[in-house]
Amino acid sequence: MNGQLCEAVIKRDKWVEHQKKKAEHTANVTYNNERATMILNTTYKTAMEGNLIPDRETLVTRIGNMIKSPNSSWSEEKPEWELPRTYFDA
Repeated sequence: MNGQLCEAVIKRDKWVEHQKKKAEHTANVTYNNERATMILNTTYKTAMEGNLIPDRETLVTRIGNMIKSPNSSWSEEKPEWELPRTYFDA
């Protein structure tokens, strides 16, 4: 070896850095204290009203529907979270 990092190591390092940035965003913005409280209260309210997912098939269907037809707020944010197709190109 000539002391240079191989392409796989460089790509992995880029991926790790990307994941660290997204984790920081998630911790600081997506799930800040206000958002966490809202989620906790909404989840509790939903559970108390009996609007639970009854079985695995319903869960899978709901997840599929969310992916195929995302709500407007996710549709707007999705491009920000997607990696460009050339992200790992050397």
